Amino acid sequence: MSVRAGSNAGVLSGDLLVAPKRNICIHGFCKIFTNHALLFLFKPQLFVTKLTKTVPSDLLFLHTTSRCLCCLSIFLSCCPCFLQVSSWINNFTSFPTSSCFLQLSAGLPLGEVFSLTLSSQPLRGCASKGLHSLSPSTSVLIMGEVVQMHFTTVDYVIFALLLVASAGIGLFYAFSGGRQRTTQFLMADRSMSCLPVSLSLLATFQSAVAILGAPSEVYTFGTEYWFLGCSYFLGLLIPAHVFIPVFYRLRLSSAYEYLELRFNKTVRICGTATFIFQMVIYMGVVLYAPALALNAVTGFDLWGAVLAMGLVCTLYTALGGLKAVMWTDVFQTVVMFAGQLAVIVVGTSQAGGIAEVWRKAINGSRISGLDLNPNPLERHTFWTLGVGGVFLMLALYGVNQAQVQRYLSSRTEKEAVMSCYVVFPCQQVVLCLGCLMGLVMFARYGEDSPLDKGYVTTNDQMVLYFVMDVFRDLPGLPGLFVACLFSGALSTISSAFNSLATVTMEDLIKPHFPNMTESKATLLSKGLALGYGLVCLAMAYIASIMGSMLQAAFSIFGMVGGPLLGLFCLGMFFPWANPIGAVVGLVSGLVMAFWIGIGSFVMRMSVPTPAPALNATALPLFDNITTTVMNTTAKSGSAGVKALYSLSYMWYSAHNSATVVVVGLIVSLLTGIHMYILPFSLFILC
Repeated sequence: MSVRAGSNAGVLSGDLLVAPKRNICIHGFCKIFTNHALLFLFKPQLFVTKLTKTVPSDLLFLHTTSRCLCCLSIFLSCCPCFLQVSSWINNFTSFPTSSCFLQLSAGLPLGEVFSLTLSSQPLRGCASKGLHSLSPSTSVLIMGEVVQMHFTTVDYVIFALLLVASAGIGLFYAFSGGRQRTTQFLMADRSMSCLPVSLSLLATFQSAVAILGAPSEVYTFGTEYWFLGCSYFLGLLIPAHVFIPVFYRLRLSSAYEYLELRFNKTVRICGTATFIFQMVIYMGVVLYAPALALNAVTGFDLWGAVLAMGLVCTLYTALGGLKAVMWTDVFQTVVMFAGQLAVIVVGTSQAGGIAEVWRKAINGSRISGLDLNPNPLERHTFWTLGVGGVFLMLALYGVNQAQVQRYLSSRTEKEAVMSCYVVFPCQQVVLCLGCLMGLVMFARYGEDSPLDKGYVTTNDQMVLYFVMDVFRDLPGLPGLFVACLFSGALSTISSAFNSLATVTMEDLIKPHFPNMTESKATLLSKGLALGYGLVCLAMAYIASIMGSMLQAAFSIFGMVGGPLLGLFCLGMFFPWANPIGAVVGLVSGLVMAFWIGIGSFVMRMSVPTPAPALNATALPLFDNITTTVMNTTAKSGSAGVKALYSLSYMWYSAHNSATVVVVGLIVSLLTGIHMYILPFSLFILC
């Protein structure tokens, strides 16, 4: 929908902004309220906008004689029900643009810019001072006209249907099949077939921010990122034939039970505590980050989205258990594919076809060749993506409790192994869709990106901006993509809830209460899932006030995966490793991970970063969680600690797991000399 100067938006007359007047009748109010009930529920300010049929304005140009009216507007803007009172006041008042300038946040989260375009022409007096009347959260200036960038009622209906369907699946499994046992709640009664297990494995770490991150990476720096797909083969083949047989044949519920069987209880608790720390940080950020990007681009209510997702996810996870989570993952995976395909098909059509997209990508140097540079300080080369990515995949699909739990829910070991094979082509399709979407974005915008124009503030917002731009004349399709986006978030968060409830129950509670009845154990497991859901909402709030430390929170999740992988490898592949070596190795790996990760983050924040070259990377930080533009190409003068800080993030998992193994073996040999060295020496001498 476009708004031209002089229609609904008000017109410029000299230095005065004159807004039109609108009358509201009771009959019209009732009719509009009935037709826009969902809009009123999720976004009251847009509801009132439709009610008054006047483009709202949070840009108040104050005049000395109108300060009292402005104070009233500021006071009322603090209440969500009166967000548009300032617009109504403007209907009766003219403010000179040369007066002092005030920009209201209109009740939105602190730091969010919420200014609205008033006409298709720039405001005189503002443009010369570098002030922008444009906000991507509401409208954009395209080809000389203002294009509205907000959701329609149909979009809200589609988003609501996603939440209702997800909750419905959970309720179905909660109230069908009689009373749930602990095994049924936590392990889906070990009765799942290959297909739902495979799609659930795919959805668990196909987070919402990964959907936003891959296209932005390809748009900015080209298709080098696609070589990550080369790591999927070994990254899924090794878990299928090494880790799954060990876990499945032991009939475990928690992966960390293996650590007690192999080492002792202390090692098990250390592994469990590390995993809980990892996932608690992870799930709050994954919930908050896509909602923040969506709010910044479309004006979709931030905390309305966070609360809706968090509560619905907690509901079906706490009531339905793992079976509900996995079947919901299947539904959400289908929605994710549908949303991405819709964007690609429509965007390609508008760009002139796939041949035109490919031609523009080649002309813009976005089709990357094979980079065989062996330098580990280079962010993205074939070796960092294809080899370093293997260890990243092993940390995800080999030893992460969320994935192990799905393997163990399979009916047979053969089906668990087969699920890994099915995930491989699905992962390739997901990667190709992300890369193709990035190329379609480049075909539409070229080098003149929305980020450069100031329409968005971060790379993570570019995909949503692109979606709203492509679908601006197609009501309902933006809602489909948002359903796709939040399907990624819901599938990831629900897996985190369920895996956290499982390890807490199996590793921390049951060992102390071995005689707990089945009914009490099931009830407590549901309570744990509910409790972690509330913790997730609290972590989302903490993420909202972390500011620039949000990137560090994402990094923390990735730093923990490598040491846990090293701990399991130490136990499975080195029979002479002992508990002391395992604990010291894990601590050493975590210290090394945090040292390099936080050190490199601080170094990047303290040094101004020039515009990255084409081989630099908008990197998806650790386990497909987010994308952050970082120019981390190796510098010729990097040496010592600075060179260590410049290590490619794709090698972090390999480096940290190797640290655990090496330190663990050395400590095991030193502390077990009487058990290993002396007997071996006597054997040689005799």
